[in-house]
Amino acid sequence: MKKSSKKEAEENIWNVPNTLTFLRVLIAFVTVYLIFSGYDLKVIALFFTVGMITDFLDGQIARRFNQKTEFGRKFDMVADRFLMVSAVMAFIVDLILVGDLTRAYMLQIFLIMSREIIALPVAVIAIASGKIIPHVRFIGKATTFLQAVTFPLILLSIKDPFFNFSIYFALLTCAFGLISGFVYISDVLLTSGKRN
Repeated sequence: MKKSSKKEAEENIWNVPNTLTFLRVLIAFVTVYLIFSGYDLKVIALFFTVGMITDFLDGQIARRFNQKTEFGRKFDMVADRFLMVSAVMAFIVDLILVGDLTRAYMLQIFLIMSREIIALPVAVIAIASGKIIPHVRFIGKATTFLQAVTFPLILLSIKDPFFNFSIYFALLTCAFGLISGFVYISDVLLTSGKRN
């Protein structure tokens, strides 16, 4: 058994940060349900935002109260991507079903998902092969923050033209996402020869 596996087995994963991370996974399911059930876009945007706020809280609490765990670090990354990807995919499918998917919305979704498009396949391969998962860098956190802001703005722009400025946030998110994605891939490649 690898050292990391032994370490994770000895960790106390039943703590507040990991509970918040698990809550984010539940919120992902709720958000998808709300999208397909035709709930008000403001409600959907609110739930999504609350889910993303838990990402900020779990890290802060883990560091402040010394509750950081290797399991929590990996679970946090998975939960982040699960919320973002599931909400975006549900949004796209729903817009297709109701005939409201325009090029403008598709472009903005593509832009804010730039990091996932680039790095998610590499992340899945790294996790499946048992490679060391790189620690999150500031650029990654900044990208997640921008996604948390921009996706709700895109949702709100569907019914309210006031939020059409979401395209500018989408472009900014894309720029951060591209850098974050390539940095992540570089980190995975640099650690691929290391052992846990």
